[in-house]
Amino acid sequence: MFMRTLSCLMVSFAAIWPAAFAHAQSYPTGPITIVAPFPAGGTPDLVARVIADKASSIMGVPMVVEAKPGGQSITGTTTVANARPDGHTWLLATLSFVTSPVLVKGVSWDPVKSFRGIAQLATAPVVAVVPASLGVTTLRDFVAKAKQAPGELNYLMPGVGTSMHLNTEMLKKSAGIDLFAIPYKGTPLGMPELLKGKLSFAMLPLSTALPYLKDGKLTALAVVAPERVSEIPDVPTLKEAGFPEAQVLSWYAMVAPAGTPDEAVAVANKALNQAIADPGVKQRLRDLGVYVTQSNTAAQTDTLLRGEAERWKQTLRAMNLQAQ
Repeated sequence: MFMRTLSCLMVSFAAIWPAAFAHAQSYPTGPITIVAPFPAGGTPDLVARVIADKASSIMGVPMVVEAKPGGQSITGTTTVANARPDGHTWLLATLSFVTSPVLVKGVSWDPVKSFRGIAQLATAPVVAVVPASLGVTTLRDFVAKAKQAPGELNYLMPGVGTSMHLNTEMLKKSAGIDLFAIPYKGTPLGMPELLKGKLSFAMLPLSTALPYLKDGKLTALAVVAPERVSEIPDVPTLKEAGFPEAQVLSWYAMVAPAGTPDEAVAVANKALNQAIADPGVKQRLRDLGVYVTQSNTAAQTDTLLRGEAERWKQTLRAMNLQAQ
C-alpha cells in the first residue's frame, strides 16, 4: 500500500515539475528597458548602462537603457509608472524619485504606491565646488563671501529634488546665506557656465567634478559623504567643514511598476545583486564616483523607499519648500 502511494506521488510530481519549471523560467521573455530619467551622459545614465551591461548577460536578454529627462525626472518616472507591470520595464530611481512628488504639483504617481523595489544599487558622493576664478578655497570662505554679497551669488540646480539641489538648499539654511538657483535639465548642461565662472557654486557628482578639479578649473570645498573619499583625500566632509546638518546622501535603486509579479522581482533582484558584486562592475562604477551597496532584498529596497519618502515629505515641508 505504501509503495503504491509513493509511486502515485512520484508520478504526480513528475507531471507537475515540467510545468513548474517552465513557469519559473518564463521570465524574462524578451528585452528589458531601463529608464534613466536624466540626460544621456550624466552619472545616472552611465550607472544604468554599466549595471545593465552585466545584468543583461546574467539574465540572458538584451537590456536597453533609455535616457528620458524632463520635468525634474518626472517624465521618465511617469513612463515607468504607466508601463505594463510584467517585469520588462525598470526605473533607475534616485533621491528625486521621493522628493519630486512633494516639490512639484500634478505628479500622477506615488513613489511607494505606484512602484515596488527591486534592489538597492549604490551611493554616490557629491562634491561642493566653485569655479577657481571665484578665489575661495574653503567652504567657510565661500560662506563668508556669500554673506558679504547677499543675493548676488548663484548655483547650478540640475533638477528640483535632486541631492545637489537639496544639499545646496540645506547649506543655505544652515549657513544663513542667500544663493539663487539657476535651473538646468541635468548637471551636464550647466557645466559650461560653471567653468566660465558665470555660476558661483555647484554640488556635483564626484565623477563629474574630478577632471576639473585635477586641471584646476574647479575648487573642491567639501564632499558629501560619511567620510572622506580616496579620490580627493584632502577635501573635508561637510561635517568636518562645519555643516553636518546640510548633508544629503545620494543613492541609486532599481524599481518596477506596482503589480510586477513576485517571481519577476525575485529574478531581477538576484541578477542585479550578482551584477553589482562583480569586481569589474564595482571598478567601473568606482571610476564614476559611485560606490556599490551590499547584497540586499527587494523587501529591503521597499523599506528604503518608504523611509526616504516619509523623511523628505517632512523635511521639505519644514524647509518651506512647497510644490510649484
